[in-house]
Amino acid sequence: MTSASTTNVSSVKMKQSPLHHHASHTNAVDAGLVMKEDKFRGHLNLRGNPLDAAFNLAVEHVLGVALPTKANTSNRKGDTVIYWLCPNEWLVIVVSGTQGHVEADLRLAMGDQHVAITDVSSGQTLVNLSGPHLAEVLQKSTVYDCHPDNFPVGKVVQTTFAKTGTTLCKLEDGSMDLIIRRSFADYFFLWLQDASEEYGLKIA
Repeated sequence: MTSASTTNVSSVKMKQSPLHHHASHTNAVDAGLVMKEDKFRGHLNLRGNPLDAAFNLAVEHVLGVALPTKANTSNRKGDTVIYWLCPNEWLVIVVSGTQGHVEADLRLAMGDQHVAITDVSSGQTLVNLSGPHLAEVLQKSTVYDCHPDNFPVGKVVQTTFAKTGTTLCKLEDGSMDLIIRRSFADYFFLWLQDASEEYGLKIA
């Protein structure tokens, strides 16, 4: 007979990030590229009319962050980030585990406005890349021109990283946040490992 304790343990589903099994791939502290997965963040896809003042006010009231309405821009405050994806679509990143409450609060604040909010947290992950050889790795991996003159802080671009789709955003410290699909996580890491081989890769 199976004990109650064994049954309880086996019935618990361990939460694992898309890149959890690569955490042991850590090189020297002076590695040229550092990868950090920002695990389990809440990801909400938001659609609405940016010309509707009530829609904009509702978003800012709930999130504490103004909705970016200019193409390829983002706004952030603390752990909340809004990425512009297209004229009527945004990706909202919030603290892990709060996405359900945030979605409910947004719906309540918007009342009968015509909007769409979709929780996509389980389908993608947020990865940050930094290090002295970040520029070289980006040159190898994406067709987009990531030179500082063309990619200021806060800019958001939907492009490809190797052969997987990604959303890139540049942070104030010069690092890059990448949103990648969970199903491409292994491919993404293997490419990154190969592209950074001559510089060294550290998993933070």
